[in-house]
Amino acid sequence: MARETWSSKLAFIFASVGAAVGFGNVWRFPSLCYKFGGGAFFVPYLIALFFIGIPLCVLEIGLGQYHQTGDVGVFGSIHRRLRGVGVSSILCGFLVVTYYVPLISWVIKAFFYSFRDFVWDDVTGSEGYGYFKSVIIGMDTLTEENGFRPNRIVPENVGFNALSWFIVFLCVAFGIKTTGRITYFTMGLPIILLFVFLGRACTL
Repeated sequence: MARETWSSKLAFIFASVGAAVGFGNVWRFPSLCYKFGGGAFFVPYLIALFFIGIPLCVLEIGLGQYHQTGDVGVFGSIHRRLRGVGVSSILCGFLVVTYYVPLISWVIKAFFYSFRDFVWDDVTGSEGYGYFKSVIIGMDTLTEENGFRPNRIVPENVGFNALSWFIVFLCVAFGIKTTGRITYFTMGLPIILLFVFLGRACTL
């Protein structure tokens, strides 16, 4: 059976970038830079990028193209005892998805909740943070009535989490060509939005 290939080189690039760029790059890292010293963070960041991140990315892509197989097959082709490295990388990817999908579900929930009656004018950062914690995450359900149980079920979050997993399923269920076409939206739209945010920030 012939292996599927990407629909285009651009789809592959988008998928690769999408696997590496996420909340940590766009959300967490800039906020930490702002809070703890700005440009000083870029020194270790650039060192890690050029000496670890980019070389490992090129190595991973090169091995995959050369052997034309998955992680287990690539490392097994180098030496059969290295197959565990491939299994470990797959396991790491799965573990990342298990906590990343709930984060996406919070974003989807916040998107739908943004259409509700909420006054966005003159909202401070602390108010927005409090709204996110209490309403979006569901901390307002932590009450004395349920015994302040941290392991309680928040039904709305369960529903949005299921929706997020279903979207992930649709993105990968129909083959790599379909996944590649989906990356035009999942990577293209965030890039456009980042430039919109940049333009907005420059006008403040």
